[in-house]
Amino acid sequence: MNRTTRTNRTRQAVAAPRVTAMTGLVLAVGVVVQGLFAGGFLGGDHGFHAWHEVLGTALVLPPLVSLVAALVLLHRRPDARSALATRVFLLVLVVVVIVTGHAGRGLLAVHIPAAVAVAGIAVRQAAGFVRIPALRRDGSERAEGWGA
Repeated sequence: MNRTTRTNRTRQAVAAPRVTAMTGLVLAVGVVVQGLFAGGFLGGDHGFHAWHEVLGTALVLPPLVSLVAALVLLHRRPDARSALATRVFLLVLVVVVIVTGHAGRGLLAVHIPAAVAVAGIAVRQAAGFVRIPALRRDGSERAEGWGA
């Protein structure tokens, strides 16, 4: 089996690729907005602190929805083990970010790197399961990405 065949099989073994991409996008944007809110309240505007807490707690929903969608669709289109493990890990990591955020400044050394990791995994999920049009050298478009 060559590398291309193995890659195509892996690409096909993702349950709910669109839901995964959308929840990844929502989570990635949410984490970026969280950084802006954190900068606002660390800069002295304490009104941003409440927004940071509310949005931070709500950001558990995208990875939870992604995991539930994968489990519901498991009988129709099973997830690859790595994709399912990533969904579980992302949910756990988001919970760690929320818990360390509510713990206060004492756990910022865990909170911030974990949030950056969440953003990276979310961007990978958002970009990894959608078709991205790419330009050929002659100017025409072709689809790239998972399922292309």
